[in-house]
Amino acid sequence: AGSMAFAANADVTVYGQIDVSIDAVDIDGAGDDINMNGNTNALGVKGSEDLGNGLSANYQLEYGVDPAGSPGLSSRNQWVGLKGGWGEVRIGRHDTPTKISQGKFDQFGDTFGDIAAPGVAVLSTCTSSSSCLSQGDIRVPKTIAYLGKAGDVKYAIALVPGEGDGVTAGDGPADTISAAVIYEAGPLYVALGMDSYDDTNSGAAAGTPEDLTRLTVTYAMGTMDFGLMYEAQGTKDGAADYDGLGLSFAMGMGSNKAKFQYLTGTVDLAADIETTSMSLGYDWGLSKATTVGVQYTDISEDTGSTTTAEFTFMGVNMLHKF
Repeated sequence: AGSMAFAANADVTVYGQIDVSIDAVDIDGAGDDINMNGNTNALGVKGSEDLGNGLSANYQLEYGVDPAGSPGLSSRNQWVGLKGGWGEVRIGRHDTPTKISQGKFDQFGDTFGDIAAPGVAVLSTCTSSSSCLSQGDIRVPKTIAYLGKAGDVKYAIALVPGEGDGVTAGDGPADTISAAVIYEAGPLYVALGMDSYDDTNSGAAAGTPEDLTRLTVTYAMGTMDFGLMYEAQGTKDGAADYDGLGLSFAMGMGSNKAKFQYLTGTVDLAADIETTSMSLGYDWGLSKATTVGVQYTDISEDTGSTTTAEFTFMGVNMLHKF
């Protein structure tokens, strides 16, 4: 009886996607590899309940799965919230507003060409000793987020209280503060996202991230989509400040799409470390739910004038959403 009452008063949606690729990776100095990879594979449930007087209770529980790797579930966005004419409050695990602000810039999301790549062992992740192509793609637990809208402008702010936030281990009421303002009207999308991280915890080292600013602009012209992204990250004592730039392009051809993306990021050290990624791809839209694509990505990491790591990736994937 309880389940029937719930179904009568709530809108529940089960959703997900499966994206698996067969890849050939050529790692400079370490040989070749033919492998199968799960890109972003997710299973989730979301819904809302009408509470009356313009108020609703909303929720999302999303888990990551990997049909090409280890069994088990990983945590993605998982939150509960209230929504009304004043906006929406969500609490739980949530993308930061800065991450959300990227909009539809990333044409190679969740692959080796993602703005948060590289994601293989030969190339390090975002640290003071190695560059990454984007520092702002963060999903944080223990988040209190507010989302609002006024005309063509959307805005969001998230506070991360408590011990630890996935970036630092501060102990203040808001170890991370993330905010974004988004303007979207017709073909134009402009977004500014800003993060502030607590680095006052005991033992914080020089180079610990302190703040991040991300500017994203996309523009649709007929069947073509153009994108520009710029990031700047400040670190403690300026020991490993970071700048990144990205350009993206896509052109629709009926139900198919050709796409291109160029990303570069530099960590400011005594010998600067620069990572550059260039990706080309083509997607065949077999239906609204199913896509088959091919992709080529080249990523190199340079210290000064020396290439310290490089790999090329070629793959074919199949994506199905439900």
